[in-house]
Amino acid sequence: MDNLVICKMCKFVMSEDKLGDVCPACGLPRKNFEPFKDNRSAKRRFIMTLNLHPIAVHFPQAYAVIILPLLLAGLYLGLPFSDELISTVRVLAVVLPFTVIAAFGAGLIDGKARFRRLITPSLVIKMVAGSFLLMFSVVIALIIIKYGLSSPGFYYVLFLDLGCIACQVVLGEVGKTLMSAHLPG
Repeated sequence: MDNLVICKMCKFVMSEDKLGDVCPACGLPRKNFEPFKDNRSAKRRFIMTLNLHPIAVHFPQAYAVIILPLLLAGLYLGLPFSDELISTVRVLAVVLPFTVIAAFGAGLIDGKARFRRLITPSLVIKMVAGSFLLMFSVVIALIIIKYGLSSPGFYYVLFLDLGCIACQVVLGEVGKTLMSAHLPG
């Protein structure tokens, strides 16, 4: 294992041989680093370096965010390719719950590896918001499959998609606070 160092100011940990003249995270001079002993088990360290959750969360975020403008453009602008936009919304809406399930599962694995338990206050908030996100995304998919995007299905999908985006904002805000958590062994 590499010799690790930690920035005393921002707590950024990195390999000493990759450290340049300044901290890549906060920009302070190299002298602000000190040796760091990583007390995590090899298994926890491996799971955390996979970055499963940070990668997986981008799929449902992208899908839910892109559904909104495509939905509006396809139904209200009367563009010559409106049918294609609506077809794209249908596909994204049906795939969305599966991306949420993948992100939720990756979050559970990552949370357990990072914090050793899943009942910390921040993780509970993330699980509740993630559960609402999953529920909203499943209902969107069911509406699309059963009713399509004709009225009132369009308005239900629009409202639920805004709910998905709101859940993702909550997840991002809570996740942002967890990124700076110092994780002892």
